[in-house]
Amino acid sequence: MGKLYKPELHVITSGRQELDEVLRMAEAAYSGGMDRLHIREKHRTAREIMEWAEALAGVMPRESILINDRVDVAAAVQCCGAHLAYHSLPVKAARRVLSPGQKVGCSVHSMTEAMEAAEQGADYVLYGHIFPSRSKPGLAPRGTGELKTIVEALSIPVIGLGGIKPENAGQVLAAGCAGIAALSGITDAADVKRAARSYREALDRWKGETG
Repeated sequence: MGKLYKPELHVITSGRQELDEVLRMAEAAYSGGMDRLHIREKHRTAREIMEWAEALAGVMPRESILINDRVDVAAAVQCCGAHLAYHSLPVKAARRVLSPGQKVGCSVHSMTEAMEAAEQGADYVLYGHIFPSRSKPGLAPRGTGELKTIVEALSIPVIGLGGIKPENAGQVLAAGCAGIAALSGITDAADVKRAARSYREALDRWKGETG
């Protein structure tokens, strides 16, 4: 798979912050170089997530917002699209709900899952966790070996997730990823804009080093 011209920086909400905190975080992260924000709030209602998406569209482009699991909300607010988990609607069903042009992404944890998502028509997959991660205590990281194999097998972009920091982001891109996703490294940062910029610079620097 060819790497995207500009490696993407995705940020995923923590599920532990209220809307006012997330608005400040998102605005700062976008200013620092974030490309996509995933609203991943499993404990919130569809109405709450819709209100979050509409509020966030006031501080960053609507086209940069992805909504996890709730395909109905993604369709209602006409954001970038929906990101699916193992328990979400199948890709083909999500397509029937979303508008043409909205994206469908899938979280995957193996070659089998990645191939299935691609065959169903996903626009990209999110693979992890790659490095040790505080959000996955006790689970061994998957590393970049299978990641590289998945990237080579798929014709759609692969975004890396899990324990990625500015200093190891290059390893993920070297495996062929089209970008990375960050959680606490940005959402919990004391200076969110600076943290996002550090990731953004690491992604752009790696691109420059490899031509």
